[in-house]
Amino acid sequence: METQEIGYISKTHGLKGHIILRLNEFVQIDEEAIKSIFLELNGSQVPYFITECKPANTGYILKLENIDTIDTSKKLIAKKAFALADFVLEAEENYSEFIGYAIIDSKLGNIGNITEVDEKTENVVIKIIHPSGKEIILPFNDDFIIEIDDDLKTIEFNAPEGLVEMYLL
Repeated sequence: METQEIGYISKTHGLKGHIILRLNEFVQIDEEAIKSIFLELNGSQVPYFITECKPANTGYILKLENIDTIDTSKKLIAKKAFALADFVLEAEENYSEFIGYAIIDSKLGNIGNITEVDEKTENVVIKIIHPSGKEIILPFNDDFIIEIDDDLKTIEFNAPEGLVEMYLL
């Protein structure tokens, strides 16, 4: 029964014992299947059964069995949280590894290097600084990526018609 650290209890939520589970970066849990978490108390991992699990802005709102008041939930704040490996999902790709890669457009050639990757929304966006100094913002998905060369740190790209030119006017 192997557990994996998934995050920590960041704060209480409401008056009936709910808590906020804040996940570590690049960790995701199967919120519908997870039945318990383990909290580190006095050097041991103590199991708590989950009766409710809802996504929240900063993680998940959890209701744990037998934790029914704000006073009992306060005692769990800052405790490390662990889960059985079965409930931890594979982390999604981390696109920040592409910062510094050159974007080679199929029509325009080298249009600059990636300076930033914005993954805050479902549609990942990259920011590129063109050799002219102008910033170009492009969608970063499989529809436009032709090939990624990790050795040369280049990405062959087929930008939507007129999008790059719009930034260079």
